[in-house]
Amino acid sequence: MSEKITVTVESQYKDRVAKFLNSRNRDVAEMRGEIAKGEYPSVKMTGGMIKKAAAAIGLTKFAEMGEAIETAANLKDSGKVKILIDELADYLSRVEITYS
Repeated sequence: MSEKITVTVESQYKDRVAKFLNSRNRDVAEMRGEIAKGEYPSVKMTGGMIKKAAAAIGLTKFAEMGEAIETAANLKDSGKVKILIDELADYLSRVEITYS
């Protein structure tokens, strides 16, 4: 079993964080299907949405991952996109949010 990753977020974002995490799990599944079909614009858009939503609530690592997905999709690098989606899925499975 992989080690958990603890991330602390301001308590004012508690409701938004729960929604964010649920949406990202859905995004992982959708992006896997989209990249298999070569739908790079959709993957790029999703990466950009992850980047912006994460940055707005202080989830820096998620924002960086979203930006990396956005960039790789823009370059139509399916191998890199697949790796990044897998990394996002792994991070999602291990992250534990605490609030300050």
